[in-house]
Amino acid sequence: MKRRIVVFVALLTFVIASSAFAQEECNAIPWGEPISAVEQITYSHTVSGVKYYSVTRVDPCGIFAVEQGEVTYGFRDGRLYSTLVEIDKAKDVKKVVTILMDSYGVPNHKKVDNWDVYQWETDDLKIKLKSQYSTDRIKIGMYYKPLVHHD
Repeated sequence: MKRRIVVFVALLTFVIASSAFAQEECNAIPWGEPISAVEQITYSHTVSGVKYYSVTRVDPCGIFAVEQGEVTYGFRDGRLYSTLVEIDKAKDVKKVVTILMDSYGVPNHKKVDNWDVYQWETDDLKIKLKSQYSTDRIKIGMYYKPLVHHD
């Protein structure tokens, strides 16, 4: 069990670092940018005032140099609010986790319904990574805090 946790933490570190690296090196859209700044996206759906768009082309950099996944951008008030990444069959969870830890430090961790849940928070971002060892599935959500509505 300890080995699994160590492996997962290392993977989580890689994912975070990859996400941060992707934002800097992959010409990712800066947080809060208008939807007009994004190319190659397709409208998907709206939930609670956030409009979600599927990314139709993902450059092979950051975590996507290691893993293939689906990316969805969420726009609140016409500005980039969230990035959601879903990886159905991760090849190397350890690398994904390591990238995130390198960028955001040691996460809070808990187990919820057979998922390992890791969370980070900075002044501007909330990051959550969920991983299921039995299926190698990973979900990552990054949220831009200045656009969070406090109803």
